[in-house]
Amino acid sequence: MWLVHALRSGRVSLFTAGKKTLQLKVEKKRIDINILDKDFLKDMLRVETEGKGRFALENIAKIRSIAEELEKDGSTVAISHKGSIVITLGYGAKPTLSQAITRTNAIEINSLSQLIRLVA
Repeated sequence: MWLVHALRSGRVSLFTAGKKTLQLKVEKKRIDINILDKDFLKDMLRVETEGKGRFALENIAKIRSIAEELEKDGSTVAISHKGSIVITLGYGAKPTLSQAITRTNAIEINSLSQLIRLVA
């Protein structure tokens, strides 16, 4: 969680081949990641799961671990697609039914349909 502590505030945009693909906004103990190009996310996931053929269950365990660390630290990471929050990790997460799926109260799936479209 060093990234949350290292970055105090600010904004940055990532461009790939001249196209804006990602925006990062940091304020206090909150990081907002706005994915503008879903192909960019799919490429990142493909690299992570290369050889496994799909988004592996072990990745869900990693995400749960990160979210629980963020919660203990009082920090939040919100991941959006084109400005609409898809998933919230850490302290700011307020899960309802998603807690049954993720087995933690540190992950809130804000939009299941958008999440499925992003990773499918």
